[in-house]
Amino acid sequence: MDTGCSARRCINSIKEEFCQFCHLLYSRRLVTGVGGNMAARVGDKILLTPSGHSLRLVEKDVVVTVNGKGIVLEGGEATREAGMHLGILDARPDVNVVCHIHGAYIIAATAMLAPGPASLPPLTPGFIHYVHPLPMIPFMIPGTEALAETVAREFEGGRPCALLLQNHGLITVGKDFQEAFNVAEEVDETARIYVLTYGRAKGIPPE
Repeated sequence: MDTGCSARRCINSIKEEFCQFCHLLYSRRLVTGVGGNMAARVGDKILLTPSGHSLRLVEKDVVVTVNGKGIVLEGGEATREAGMHLGILDARPDVNVVCHIHGAYIIAATAMLAPGPASLPPLTPGFIHYVHPLPMIPFMIPGTEALAETVAREFEGGRPCALLLQNHGLITVGKDFQEAFNVAEEVDETARIYVLTYGRAKGIPPE
């Protein structure tokens, strides 16, 4: 994702990519209905998914543009998780994209696991390489300031690249859409294995 292009052309180009990845998240069943949301930093502006829109239907004209304080510059009402996205991007200047997904296997795994600094066991080499250890925070009410502040603190200091929310889903970050999406798929695959084996799959040993 090139954040150094000219302002209007850059925004339009990244809006197109933003919409493509919204559709991809839906087609991969990482979100359903009107669940899930995404943010992308473009210079000093941030793109957000609109409130009440299914990601399968997000197009350029409904993408919301805000400034760093969350004031709407273009578009309608942003996702109710806007504060969470803004907090993460403020805490992590090294990333430009935040994905929040509600995949069924991910939520099922979070409902089976206990919160902590390394919740989902290391079941695949890809998961170990890209994500492990994957922390999870206890359930908090979606869209609240308390959740936004807690999540932002978890992402401070350059780690982690993903965070599980108990009974709620997953947040991933990346320098671009591909990176955030790839992490989401790695976690989803591991969550599927965990759930399909009823939590009895043997983890890869540390050595």
